[in-house]
Amino acid sequence: MIWHIIKRELYDHLNSLRFAFTTVLLIILMLINAVGYLDAHKTRSQAYQQKVSASLDKMRSNTDNLYNLVIEGPGNLYKKPSSLSFCASGGEAFIPESAQGGRATWSISSGGSSLRGIWRMSYPQSNPNLWDIMPDSTDVDWGNIISIVLSLVAILFTFDAISSEKEHGTLRLTLSNSISRGALLVSKFFAALITISIPFLIAALLNLFLLYTSGSISLEGSEWGRLGIIVFIAFLYLSIFLALGLLISSRVNHSSTSLTILLLIWTVWIVLIPSTLGSLTSGLQPTRTREEFDAQRMDPWEKLRSENGAGLNIPMLSQEIPATKGTVSWAEYLTEEATVHEELNEEHVNAQIAQVQLARSIIRVSPASSVRYGIESLAGTGFTRHVQFLEQVRRYADEFRVFLIETDRADPESPHAIGPKEGTSQKPVSFASIPKFEDHISFSGAYTAAATDILLLLLFFVVLFAGAFLSFLRVDV
Repeated sequence: MIWHIIKRELYDHLNSLRFAFTTVLLIILMLINAVGYLDAHKTRSQAYQQKVSASLDKMRSNTDNLYNLVIEGPGNLYKKPSSLSFCASGGEAFIPESAQGGRATWSISSGGSSLRGIWRMSYPQSNPNLWDIMPDSTDVDWGNIISIVLSLVAILFTFDAISSEKEHGTLRLTLSNSISRGALLVSKFFAALITISIPFLIAALLNLFLLYTSGSISLEGSEWGRLGIIVFIAFLYLSIFLALGLLISSRVNHSSTSLTILLLIWTVWIVLIPSTLGSLTSGLQPTRTREEFDAQRMDPWEKLRSENGAGLNIPMLSQEIPATKGTVSWAEYLTEEATVHEELNEEHVNAQIAQVQLARSIIRVSPASSVRYGIESLAGTGFTRHVQFLEQVRRYADEFRVFLIETDRADPESPHAIGPKEGTSQKPVSFASIPKFEDHISFSGAYTAAATDILLLLLFFVVLFAGAFLSFLRVDV
């Protein structure tokens, strides 16, 4: 009986004007997405390769001796563009594309000797809008197509699913047969889900076909797996609004009333909450200004200078083996100065990250936010991806420091007081032996980041479908 009702509902849906409208709209949007991505990804990939090559060339130029690497560091470390960025742009234009592992900006000279600050990691902000919850512009990507268009289409297919039958008296006639109310509701739900899934899958496959045949993307197994989960998220999100439509349709007697209520809920839940609530909550955990950060950075720096510089003269630097007390003291000072600078820089970045995470947690009351964040995580774009990139940078920075220390220890002619030129190995370094930064997106990491959003979407669906089920059981026909 359930399958019989599903077929009847499918026939009505597939022959309706709204089905034709949905099919045309989704195909047009997916074509716009594919065309826009063709050049954009190629440009980003080429720019990424050029910047990585330039950074490696600069590192190679510093291999004349270890001291140059101690001063210059590994250089800029770049974030690799994701092959799935067509699924979710994630506001990448507002997020830094690199971290900087470079030299300090200060140096002092006296008595024929000089000191230069050693390398340290820093995490720049490329744009004042970096930490905005909602970007200034909206891209036509899968995330926005799913979160905005599919939710609206689901409402159009379910706002009159029950109320219309009550108006025309066909609901009483249907329930007079040997079919339960629960079976009827489930049949209407699956019929609408199948109907909307058809044009969405057609548009998505057309999108992938254009991208794949153009050579713009080359997806591996893990990326196809992530793409499959993105499609699952789309169906789960669609189910939420199908359940919502059935719930409201069962509570009112007129289709016009149902449509009005659903459009009001959609506007508040999908449009207003992610934008306005995100902007309000982003100020609940304010971070320090750049000026406050610089002031805090200078205080320890001056303190270190007064503590370590007092009684020390630069001419005390020596290449003697073992290292003299003065050389060791200056090495400790340079290391601590770089460490203080880097710790304060990380503290500043971590405070900004905490601010964004708090705001994102609050606006997840909207399923549109959850679906965007989940797709961003799986696509390897956006804020979550940037946090993962910074974690990789920090691990690499530790690896690079260990390499410098071990290389210096391997030189019997070095005083082993890394920092000052006189205390650091002057031997050339094999470029091949230097650890290179390789950015990557792991499937397990992407799934873990998206798991919370998937569970939230599942919770929304269970609550709304249960509400629709209980409401329909008690409806007066």
